[in-house]
Amino acid sequence: MTSIRHLGHAGFTVEHAGLRLLIDPWFHPAFLDAWFPYPDNADLLPEVVAGRWDYLYVSHTHEDHFDERLLARLSRDTTVLVPRFRSGALARRLTALGFTRQVRLGHRQTHPLGPGTTATMLLDTSHKEDSGLLLDLGGFRFLDLNDCSPPLSDLPAGVDLLAAQYSGAMWYPNAYDYPPEVMAEKTAAVRADLMDSLARKVHLTGARTYLPSAGPACFLDPELDRFNDRQRTIFPHWEDVAADFAVACPGTAVVRTAPGDTVHALPRSDGREVPPAPPGRWLTDPAGYLADYRERRRDAWQAFHRDEPAPPTADEVHAHFDRLQRLNRPLLAGYRTGLALEAGGAAWRTALGDLAAQVELEDDPVDPAYTLRVPPRVLRAVLDGRAGWEEALLSMRIGLHRDPDVFDLTLLSLLRYGHQPAQTRRLVRERAGTGETVERDGLRLQRWCPHAGEDLAHALIADGVVECPRHHWRWSAETGACVSGGSLPLRVEALPAGPAPAGSVPNPSTELEGRLP
Repeated sequence: MTSIRHLGHAGFTVEHAGLRLLIDPWFHPAFLDAWFPYPDNADLLPEVVAGRWDYLYVSHTHEDHFDERLLARLSRDTTVLVPRFRSGALARRLTALGFTRQVRLGHRQTHPLGPGTTATMLLDTSHKEDSGLLLDLGGFRFLDLNDCSPPLSDLPAGVDLLAAQYSGAMWYPNAYDYPPEVMAEKTAAVRADLMDSLARKVHLTGARTYLPSAGPACFLDPELDRFNDRQRTIFPHWEDVAADFAVACPGTAVVRTAPGDTVHALPRSDGREVPPAPPGRWLTDPAGYLADYRERRRDAWQAFHRDEPAPPTADEVHAHFDRLQRLNRPLLAGYRTGLALEAGGAAWRTALGDLAAQVELEDDPVDPAYTLRVPPRVLRAVLDGRAGWEEALLSMRIGLHRDPDVFDLTLLSLLRYGHQPAQTRRLVRERAGTGETVERDGLRLQRWCPHAGEDLAHALIADGVVECPRHHWRWSAETGACVSGGSLPLRVEALPAGPAPAGSVPNPSTELEGRLP
C-alpha cells in the first residue's frame, strides 16, 4: 500500500512499492531563529535522521524547506531530486553538503523512480526559484506544491491528493507600520488572495482530496509573539479558513493532519476518504500549547539574542549596497530611488539606481521611498553574509514603512534576489514584456505578468481592467497602466477586427491544452 506521512509544514515521507522518498523535512528554527514548525514536530526528528531514504527532494532554498542542520545529518548515499533553477544555488548548496548523487530536473521533466513510479518537476517559471513535485505512485497522483506557484496553464490534471499552501509566508503586510484599520483591510485582502489561488489550483488539478500544508509557522521569541495572532495576520490555522474553502471547493475532501499522521493512498475508484485527525492541544488550547512549546525550545529561540554583535558602520552599509548595485546593473538601469536604513541609534540614507551615489543621511537629496528599521543583530547578520535580505525580511524582525504606499518591485527584487543576478536578469526580461502574447476579449497583451511571471492567459478581464490571477495586480485594459498592486505597466493593445493572426496564444478553455497528462 502507498502511504504518505506528513512531517509537519511542507514535509512528507512517501513509501510505495519498497521505495522511500523524503520531502522538505523541516525541524530547526528558520530565518534568524524566528520561525518554528507548528505544531511541534521535534519527536519525529530521530526517525527521519535514522531513516533509509532512496530519494530526497528539497523544493527551494528557503530555510523552512532547506533545513541545513537536518540535511547535514542524512546519509549522503541518498539521491536528490533537484529543481534546475537558473542560479544553480540549490544544487551548489546540496553539493557542498556532500549530496553528489543528484538528478536535476527542469520544468515538467519526468524521472522514473522505480517500477510504475515517476516524479515530474514543476517550476515557478518566473524570476522566483521555487518548485513543486508530481508523484505518480502506481496510478495514485500526489501533487506537492508546497508554496510554489507554477503557471496555471502547466498544472497537471487528475490529481488524487494535493498538498499546497493556504497560509501566508511573507512579511507583507504584517511587518509594515500600517494603522490598525489599514492593516486589517490589507491582511483580509492577502488572505482572500491566498484562498483564491488555492481554489484555482484545486479546480485546475481536479484534486480529489486536499491536505493543508506549508504553514503556518509559529514565532516563539516573545518579541515576535504578535505574529502568532491567527485572526489579525496572514498566518491563520486551517480551521480559520476551512469554511471559505468548503464554499470555494465543495467537491474536494479535506484531510487534516498533524505531524506524524499517515494518509494511505487509495485509488481514485475507491470511494473511501481519509478521516481527519482529531484536534490536538495546539488547536484546542493554542495559547497554552504555545507557552509550553516556547519553554521547551527556549535555548533555540534565545540563540538569536546571544553575544553582542559589532555595531554596523556606515562604510560597511555603503559597501554592501555598492556591491548589490554592481551585481545588478541591468535591473537598475533607468531607476533611481532612496532607501532609509535605521539600526539602533544609527541611520543611513542610500540612493539606489544606475546613476546613484551613496552619501550620508543629511546630504542625500533623494527622499526615501522605503524605510527599513533593522535591529543591529539582523543588520550584522546581513553584512557578514550569514543571512540575505530575503531571510532577514522573512524573520519578521524588520519593521517597514513606505511612502507612497506602492510596491516597488525593483527595490524589493534587489534586496531579495540581488545576490543571485540570474534571478534579477530574468525579472528584467519579464518586465520588458517581449515574446509571447495572448489574445483575450478583444485585447492582445503580453503573455507573462511583469510582476511575478504568471500566465495571463488566465487573467480576469472585466470593466476595462486586466487582473492577474496570482497576486491580483490590475491594469487598465486601454492603456496598460497599473491601477492596483504596484507601478509596472502591462503591454496591451486593442485587437483589430477580423480573425486572430497566426502565432498568438488562444484563450484557453477550462480543460487546458498543454497541461500535464
